[in-house]
Parts: sequence; C-alpha cells; structure tokens
Amino acid sequence: MGSSGTRKYRQKPDFLTIFIVAVLILFGLVCLLSVFASKFDGTEVELARFWERMDFTYFSLQLGNVLISLLIAIPLILIDYRAYKPFVKSVFFGLCIVLGILLIVGEYTRGILGWFQVGSRAFQPSEIAKVALVCVLSKFCSEAADKTGGLRRFWDVLIALAYFAIPFALVLAQPDFGTAMVLLVIFLSVTLSAGISWRYIAIGAAAALVIAPLVYLFLLDNTQKERILVFLDPTRDPSGAGYNVARAKELISSGGFLGKGFFAPGTVAQTGYVPERHTDFIFSGIGEATGMLGSILLILAFFILLFRWLYIAARAQDRFGRCLVVGCTAMIAVHVFENIGMNLGLMPVTGIPLPFISYGGSNMLASLLAAAIVLSVQIHSIRKTPQRLPGGA
Repeated sequence: MGSSGTRKYRQKPDFLTIFIVAVLILFGLVCLLSVFASKFDGTEVELARFWERMDFTYFSLQLGNVLISLLIAIPLILIDYRAYKPFVKSVFFGLCIVLGILLIVGEYTRGILGWFQVGSRAFQPSEIAKVALVCVLSKFCSEAADKTGGLRRFWDVLIALAYFAIPFALVLAQPDFGTAMVLLVIFLSVTLSAGISWRYIAIGAAAALVIAPLVYLFLLDNTQKERILVFLDPTRDPSGAGYNVARAKELISSGGFLGKGFFAPGTVAQTGYVPERHTDFIFSGIGEATGMLGSILLILAFFILLFRWLYIAARAQDRFGRCLVVGCTAMIAVHVFENIGMNLGLMPVTGIPLPFISYGGSNMLASLLAAAIVLSVQIHSIRKTPQRLPGGA
C-alpha cells in the first residue's frame, strides 16, 4: 500500500527573490535622485536646504514605471506558468508585427529605430521581445525535448532557430546590436537547457566563426566598428567613441574603496560629467558614490539573485518551467555583465541598461516580467508527495 499520489502544491513566493529585486529597485531610485540633484557643497545642514537640491523629475517617472510594471507583472506570479502555453505563439507573432511596424514608423534615437514616444515616455518593444522569446523558445524546445529526451532532431533545431531568427533579424535591422546579443544568449541558454545535441553546438560554433567577420565587414556601420576598435584599444579615440567609457572609468576610480557617498560634497555625477548617467552609465555614479565596496556588494546581490534563480530552475518539475527560468536568468545576467563591463571598459558600448536600476520603463517592465515568470514557476511547481495510510501508518 505504499503508493504515491501527485497533487498540486503551491509554495510561498521566494522571499530572497522578492527582497533582492525590491532592494535593487529602491537602490536605483536613490541613484536617480543622486545623479540629478544639484551639486552639493557641504552647506546643506538644514532639511529645507537639502530639499532645494533635489530634482524629482526622473525619480517620479521611474516610480511610475515601477508601479505600472508591477501591475502587469504581479498577476503573472499568481497564474500557473503552464497557462502561458496556449498564448505563447499568438504573443510571439503579434510581437513580430509590432516590430515590423516599428521599422516603418518608429523614430531614431541614438542612431537606431526602436522607440515609440507616448507623451513624456518612450516605449521600446524590443525589450518585451526578449521575454516573449524566452516563452516561445521554452514552449517549443521543451515540448520537442519531451518527445525525444532532448533537442536532438535536426528539424526541431531548425524550427527553434527560425523562432529566434525572426525577432533577431528585425532587431538587427534597427540596428540594435546590444538587444540582438541578448536575444542570442537567450536562444543559446534555452536550447542548452532543453538538452540540445552537442553536434549542433559544434556546428553553430563553427558557423559563428565564419559569420562573425562577415557581420563586422558588411553589417556594422562605421560608428559600431569604431566602438569595437576603441574597446580593443581604449587610447584610440578618447575624445570621440571612447569618451563615455573614459569618463565612466575615471568617475568609478574616483570613488576609491568606500566612495564619496550619495548627496555628498565633492561628487561630480550630478554635473553630467558622464553622458547617459541615468541609463547606460548609471554604474559610474554608483561607483563614485559607493566605491569599490559598494560596487562589489551590488554585483554580489545580482550574483545571489541569479544563482537563486538557477536553483529554482534545477528544482522545476517540468522541462518547460526549467527552460523559462533559465531563459529569464540568462536575460538578466547578460544585461548585468554587459552594462557593468562597458562601464569598466571591459565590454564594447552597446546601450544595454542595468536591470532594476537604470532609468527606463521598457526595461523595468521586461525585468519584472522575468522575475514574475521565475516566481510563477517556483510557486506553482508540482511535487510528488507520499499518501498517508489511515491511522498514520
């Protein structure tokens, strides 16, 4: 009589994920207040004087971004992640249509098509494309792998590649190589999680070695080529393509070990010394304010969050849930790695924001959607529990 039954088991939401995400968002709001405040001179001993230095414009906009994103993301936590499946393909094709229209009627911002201006806010559909791609690839790859024990059939790999290639090509056409890189990492992580055959990995690696030089020669414009050359040789153009990175590195190093502090005399992030100080290069202001210690703690917080998500993926009770969590983890990880890397001069400048911290509604929504999907998988897992016999035997 020692049989076992299967029942749905709803867990409590993962406290560590909620705590770290909340702390990162609050920390980002403080960073925005700091970098847009008027420069402090040490005379702000009274609250009224301190308040005069504040500029709440971007703080208020970002707070609105957070609230709107939470209103959309929280219901996804409560819904069983398996309920996403019937809607995945329609969302995917709808997204492709939106991206196609964007290429025709969108506006250029920093040299690429990609933003719709809605009042005082700008919406970037390619950010949502990242989450949609995670869902689409997870559904197809998990179902294909469930039939064969892994992603092994050539036809399945070809279809997965097609699902990835459509948004990838549309994003490249903008051209937004930063987002394209994120989509590529998502594709690789989900297919690996689904158990793709190593021979396809070898074929893909060989193809990449052939295609990469062709992309550099024929697809990249002069500005993008220059960014790569400056990355390889930071002294090449310190007043042009290397200007932002040179100043970001200078600002970060000026923070020393403990930093100058937020809202403190002697900080220069408020002066706009580094362009895009609230988006792509917000980490430079963090480095100045919190120093090496604070920067390391921030990176550690991201690492703990991402490893926690990998732990949730490992415990997922089906392949679809595991692929979803791995894809979301990869999306956030590549953002963190690329953003901090380009601030330190370790990666080329691609315009990738820092999740939960950089200003921007589209990326905030995409990041919170990823967190919501992870929590949905964690909460709505199915566990096998032994049935108790009468009398507790």
